[in-house]
Amino acid sequence: MSAEQTDRTAGTDPFDRVRDFTGSLVAVITPFNKNGDVDHGALSELIAMHERNGTSGLFFLGVAGEGATLDDREFADFARTVLEADHALPHFIGCTGHHTGDTVERVRIAAAHGADGAVLTVPANMGPDQAQAARYFLDVADASPIPVGTFNNPARLLTDLDTATLLDVLNHPRIVLHKEGSPQTGRIGEILAARGDDVCFLADDSPDQDIICPALALGARGIANAAGNLLPRELAALARPWQDLSDLDGFKELYFRVRPLIAFLYSRRSPIGIKSLMNAAGLPAGHLRAPLTPMPDHETKAGLDLLRAYLRTADEGPSAASATPFENLDRG
Repeated sequence: MSAEQTDRTAGTDPFDRVRDFTGSLVAVITPFNKNGDVDHGALSELIAMHERNGTSGLFFLGVAGEGATLDDREFADFARTVLEADHALPHFIGCTGHHTGDTVERVRIAAAHGADGAVLTVPANMGPDQAQAARYFLDVADASPIPVGTFNNPARLLTDLDTATLLDVLNHPRIVLHKEGSPQTGRIGEILAARGDDVCFLADDSPDQDIICPALALGARGIANAAGNLLPRELAALARPWQDLSDLDGFKELYFRVRPLIAFLYSRRSPIGIKSLMNAAGLPAGHLRAPLTPMPDHETKAGLDLLRAYLRTADEGPSAASATPFENLDRG
């Protein structure tokens, strides 16, 4: 960790920093070169874009970051290169491995290179039951020297963590952040009522689940999102915790305008839509890893038309979204 990073975190408990996190946690895409290597120059450009546009924290190697495609050597190299670099924003990294022991090792590697936290899902393809899933998270947290975040992602991982399991898991002192991606909205109030004061609860931004509004209304600290890869300032504005009804009015105005774009980004398996539209808009999203392939040109053009239409409305008046990474994009 550099002297600058040490100064940034001095005097603050790392677990409290994560508990107190608010705003937009962007699940950053991983730009790959054509040969499949990580394009670290492009990644640095994207990180700088988020630092300029209001993002509160960055989450690397999640689903949108194609983290499951990295082998152990690539994971260690990514952690060393990205986490040890000077950074102004908190850096979280997806550490889910193929099994419990593999996940523990990845968490230790992330900690050794200065990660602010590790974010975990259940391992892919296993579909553990509730007791098995709880044991997995608790065993990894027992071994973790850094704060741990959990992500319930039943759409991709077969297991939908129920309220009792989540409350058991979130009672662990090292598990201080939770990203909820289940459409079971009744669970949001149950978790926030029980653990909302000492766990950072973030809503997922997928429009299929559509849980942002109920989560923020009940006290969520922000949004853990993939749409912020394309719309960092917009997600930063949407992810502010609600303090009074004036926050709701501003949220609705912006949300209704950007929702068609968010839906487009999720219209293909993540991160296909995200990378395809980012590249078309001039952002350095890089290649997808095989077997994933970009959207067909006609679909990407439809997304680009949506983006241009949105930007024209943002240009017409004062808005939190008016200054974007697309100053050089032809509005059409």
